[in-house]
Amino acid sequence: MNFPTITPMTDAERVLDQIQRGELRCGREAARAIAARHQAAYGDAFHGTPAEALQNSIAWGKAVASLTFREVA
Repeated sequence: MNFPTITPMTDAERVLDQIQRGELRCGREAARAIAARHQAAYGDAFHGTPAEALQNSIAWGKAVASLTFREVA
C-alpha cells in the first residue's frame, strides 16, 4: 500500500495562509484595535515612557518590600 508523502508547511506559510483566510489580523488597524481593547480593559496602567514606568514599578516594589520585610531588632 502506498501512502502519499506529506510535506509539512513552514510557519511562515501557515501564518500567511491564516492571514489570507482572515483568521489573523495584522497591520496598523489591528494594532490600534488591540491597543484600544487593552486601554478599555486596563486603563492607563503605565504613565510616561516605558523606562519611567519601569522606574516607578521598581520604586513601588521597594516601598512595598520595606513595609513587608522589616528587620526585627
